[in-house]
Amino acid sequence: MEQDTFRVEYLLKIITDKIKIKADTDFKKHNLTLTQSKVLAFLESKNGTATQKEIETFLKCSHPTVVGIVSRMEQNGFLKTSLDFSDKRNKNVSTTEKAKIIHLEIEKVIAQTNKTMLLGFSEKQKKELNDYLLTIYNNLNGTSI
Repeated sequence: MEQDTFRVEYLLKIITDKIKIKADTDFKKHNLTLTQSKVLAFLESKNGTATQKEIETFLKCSHPTVVGIVSRMEQNGFLKTSLDFSDKRNKNVSTTEKAKIIHLEIEKVIAQTNKTMLLGFSEKQKKELNDYLLTIYNNLNGTSI
């Protein structure tokens, strides 16, 4: 394959863009974005509660970005926040009943998207793809697997 046609960063970018567009469309009926659905999934994995700092680490984004995401989700009734008494500079974030109700639907959409992306791949190829993507991530992050 010619070097100009095999641009890994370009392929990853357009794939990521397509995933985001599809997810944003799928979640729009719930007034959620892909990133917000990731926050809900993360909170669900933490029994419904985490600190904003933990969300920042999970999303790998800045404090102001997470404050905006959490604030919008709180305004839309998905989250509630409270002061972290052990560190008053931080907030505890927890899911509401509304978020818990749609969690399973979000998981189904994510699973279906993942299934669609991997159509035609054998189990071995799926594992290899995962390993390749982790290697690229770690190469860029300066770490090893």
